[in-house]
Amino acid sequence: MEIIQKWLDIIFPSKCFYCQKIGKVICDNCFQKLNDKYLFQKINHDWFDYVFCGSFYRDVIRTRIHSFKFHEQAYLYQYFIALSLREKKIIEFLKEYDYITYVPMHYQKEQKRGYNQSKLLALELGKRLNLKVVSVLEKRKVNRVQSSLSERERIKNVRNIFSFRNAIDIKNKDIILVDDILTTGATVRACSKVLKEQGVQKICVFTISKT
Repeated sequence: MEIIQKWLDIIFPSKCFYCQKIGKVICDNCFQKLNDKYLFQKINHDWFDYVFCGSFYRDVIRTRIHSFKFHEQAYLYQYFIALSLREKKIIEFLKEYDYITYVPMHYQKEQKRGYNQSKLLALELGKRLNLKVVSVLEKRKVNRVQSSLSERERIKNVRNIFSFRNAIDIKNKDIILVDDILTTGATVRACSKVLKEQGVQKICVFTISKT
């Protein structure tokens, strides 16, 4: 497996997210130029406790996320997690959690797309933080696309469509919930509600971008 990975690295070398220079997912020069502030704050909410967004949904980030979700560029999950974890204090904060989980897709939609982008992000985040990724949520039906709806419609659109899979006991655990983009927060609130009802102690919503 390691030999295969080495050959893949030679054939498809990593390129900088911004300048496309071969080498790292974010080259040292571009890393120093980053001036976008991430969003990280405590939330006074019944269902989740903290929210972290690695970037803001604009310019090159918006273009790359669109490619990641809709144009089969699944490999971009590495770029987004590298970008999100550029601050040591964020890494140290997240490492204190017990598990990572993610917003699920309905199996029909995931089968059509070929992957769940939130799951890919969660797996890469788990790898970098050395935390276990658990699949504890499921989506029971196909709903309308959130991006086409108003805030009120989004809340109604995700009501009671997520459920707990009884995969593991998560009572009194602290969990990171991963999604791709935070807009109104309707989806992560719906998922967090299911987790808190199972006895989860603390939830940090982790997304790679915020609109």
